[in-house]
Amino acid sequence: MGFKADTSFLRFLSMGAVGVRQTMAQLRSAGFQPIELERYCGSNKIWATKVKRLRLPDILCVRTGLRLEIKAKSALTIKMSDAENNPDRRWDVGLRDNDVIAYITVTDQCGTPEPAEEAVFFDTKDLRDSISTSKLGPAKSASEGAEKDRTWPACIPKKDGRVLSVDAERIVAEMTGEDGTVRKQSFSLKGNKHSYVVAGNMFKGGASIIAGTPAKLSNINGFLGRTYDPLADLRSTDQLDRYAAAKALPYRDELRTQAVPALEELLKNEQEPRVALEAAGSVARLGSELGELRISQALADNPLLPFLPMEAVFILTELRSTFAKQQLVALAVNQNLQGDERRQAAIWGLGKAGIRAYEQIVPLIADANENVAMHAIVSFGKDTPENVLRLLVADLIAGDPRRAAAASEALRLSANDTTVRLLMEAARLPNDWALATLGRLPPALVKPVTNGSDLESKLAPMLLLSEGAHWLSSEDRVLDIAFLSKQNLF
Repeated sequence: MGFKADTSFLRFLSMGAVGVRQTMAQLRSAGFQPIELERYCGSNKIWATKVKRLRLPDILCVRTGLRLEIKAKSALTIKMSDAENNPDRRWDVGLRDNDVIAYITVTDQCGTPEPAEEAVFFDTKDLRDSISTSKLGPAKSASEGAEKDRTWPACIPKKDGRVLSVDAERIVAEMTGEDGTVRKQSFSLKGNKHSYVVAGNMFKGGASIIAGTPAKLSNINGFLGRTYDPLADLRSTDQLDRYAAAKALPYRDELRTQAVPALEELLKNEQEPRVALEAAGSVARLGSELGELRISQALADNPLLPFLPMEAVFILTELRSTFAKQQLVALAVNQNLQGDERRQAAIWGLGKAGIRAYEQIVPLIADANENVAMHAIVSFGKDTPENVLRLLVADLIAGDPRRAAAASEALRLSANDTTVRLLMEAARLPNDWALATLGRLPPALVKPVTNGSDLESKLAPMLLLSEGAHWLSSEDRVLDIAFLSKQNLF
């Protein structure tokens, strides 16, 4: 994809991830115990390898069994992607009648996706029952069978307000404008719309749905009275039920004794490879050697299921165990996997996204494979410990241009107070790379430490160009200028 396509895709992916995280936080505060059912639905990491997963809702509550699909929208609507001519891509594939679809507004705030405080919930059955009121938009692409947006009519106020009255024909509300003025507005209930509010209800502009053609909002708190039995669902004839049950069991402490033998029994008989792999990951989390063995086997090349080894790497990232670390290190250093994204995924799992075994990543920051090297560089987090930071600073001092450049970038991305202190020590040697790296760190981090020191005057000009120092130095503006500068054929 081109620059703009990549940027746009990442923006939408980030919106979805933020929407999932905020909805999970809302559910936790209400008494649910949600986990990701669709792996990495709360992440915006982009991988080139296409993993063919089961069609599942995003979130599972391991206490109640509630499953939710999350839809993050920049402009709130009741909308689902649909492909009428493709049974595998219909809007409700993988959703049961009692599954819930959550819609949450996510807006762009200076390049950062910002979610609304609360999502709006609908039961899948109510959307199915009102599908005749929905409309399909144009195809999203010209390809055969391309998806379209299916939209249900709804009333979404643009401003905060309060409901004054509701009758069979309209909702009357008072809304407060940005200038503080209050005005009345009516919302028509024509076209089979149902009111979701009563007089006295408050609503949030752009984040509340007060009426629509689905019969009602979901009574989300009503699910709290349910008790989920994942052990029973391990024996279900539905592969989605077995998958969800396998994923849930490690989070049910009271079922731990029964969970291990039940999951191991499933492993011996499961024919669906994705369910089997998920069961292996769950039982490995509970300490099963059989689970670990099955994951190790899944890491091998599989011509029939080429996506399965990558999924196994993702599961190792989540395990964060000694076994997982050993497997990820072996993959990360495996030079026979040139051009294979498993190396990059293993490095990602060893870094801030997973195990945080930063010392294992240092040797890979200047790998001959540039994708591997860049994943290693970006994998360092702000919690990188001093012993690892010292290894990176040593690479600056050693002087190998490729490793020095990589170490400099890794230090910039993992910058903390310790980073500044170590770089100041190195810069007094003197060392150009150490000084240059200090000049690339955030001024707010560097200036308090260097104030009054002999390095202050040397760093001042460089800090003028560091990220965030002026309006053109923000990440978005740097990318915009790089994109514009490539438009150079006049």
